[in-house]
Amino acid sequence: MPRPEDPTLRVLDELGRVVRGLARISGGADDGPAMTATQRLALFELVEGGPMRLNDLAALIGTSAPTASRAVDALVDAGLVERRTDPADRRALRIELTPEGRARVDRRKAQVAEAFRPAAAGMPEADRRRLAALLARLADELTR
Repeated sequence: MPRPEDPTLRVLDELGRVVRGLARISGGADDGPAMTATQRLALFELVEGGPMRLNDLAALIGTSAPTASRAVDALVDAGLVERRTDPADRRALRIELTPEGRARVDRRKAQVAEAFRPAAAGMPEADRRRLAALLARLADELTR
C-alpha cells in the first residue's frame, strides 16, 4: 500500500507502525491484574506527572472525569494507586502511585526496552539520539 504524500499523515502512519510493532515484540500481558487502555494511560501519566487531582488526570488522558474515576477505582483496587488528601486543599484528593504501582511500571518499561533493544541497535547511535530529540519535540507540541 503506498504511503501518503502528506507528511503529517506519513508521521501518523509511521508512529502507528512503531506502536503496533512495540505491542507485538513486548510480549503478552503484564504481571498482575489485566488493565484497560485507560487504566494504563492513567498509571503512566501518574509516573510522568506525579500526584494529581482527578480532573487533571482526566484531561491528560483525554477522557471524562467519571471515566477517569472508574479507571482510578480499578487501580486503587489493584493496589497500584491511592487517593490521598491534597496538602494544598484538605477538601480535595490527589491520585498518587503506590510503590507497587511504580514497580509495575518500571518492570513493564524494562520488559519493553529489552524487546526493543535489538531493533534500536540496527540504527546508528546518532540516529537514535536524533529520533529521541524529535519525538520529545513532538510530545511537547502535543501537550501544548
